[in-house]
Amino acid sequence: MLVINTIMVEVIVGPVLAVLVTLKLTDLNLKKQEKVIVDLQAKVEKLEISDKEIPKKMMATLMPVAKAVSKINQQLGL
Repeated sequence: MLVINTIMVEVIVGPVLAVLVTLKLTDLNLKKQEKVIVDLQAKVEKLEISDKEIPKKMMATLMPVAKAVSKINQQLGL
């Protein structure tokens, strides 16, 4: 009787425990991946916003330089 119970534990309970542990680990990994995805989506949205602002900032930076170059060219007669 003890041998039958031991075999039953090895054959039935062992694989069931293995499946339950695997499911739990899979769930934890999925939650971790979801958090990473949400963080990356937030970063992408931030970059999309800054992409729209970059040309404006470049123009604001380059306009004084372009005006100064134009003024120098006029003074030199170019």
